Amino acid sequence: MKKENYRQVGSMPSKTSASALESAFRMLTQRDHTRKELAVKLRQKGFDHTTIERALARCRELGYLDDAKTAAMIAGHLAERGYGPLRVRQTLGQKGLDDDLIEQALARCGDEEAQVLSARCLLEKKASRLNREADPWKRRQKAYRFLAGRGFVSGVINRAISDV
Repeated sequence: MKKENYRQVGSMPSKTSASALESAFRMLTQRDHTRKELAVKLRQKGFDHTTIERALARCRELGYLDDAKTAAMIAGHLAERGYGPLRVRQTLGQKGLDDDLIEQALARCGDEEAQVLSARCLLEKKASRLNREADPWKRRQKAYRFLAGRGFVSGVINRAISDV
């Protein structure tokens, strides 16, 4: 006796708004996401544009999705870890935030004086490595490259390495 095939046409489970919202909630419980990041992840899960927009709108309504708060949090975290404004700007741009939100978040990096202090603290932690270089000019170049790689602007770097 033949088994009947119960497979229906289009038997793929439908991607509903409820499941999109549930996926969005699950992602947002793990960490804060920007609107763009969340949209990309939902798209990768197979949700259509309309469903994604509805889920994002609901997350914003509930206060779970806030790009300004996320930008400020990321900028603050990076600044605390010793990254300069150029690196913070790059990271926030990669997360799909617009320029206005990025500029607001850059205030978390502090003014130039705070950045110089942060850069000097980084150099103090790196002092034993830097002091291995006998040539003062090369030591200064290494310090400059290190701070530039961390995202500090040249004016801040020059002030920070003035005594290296």
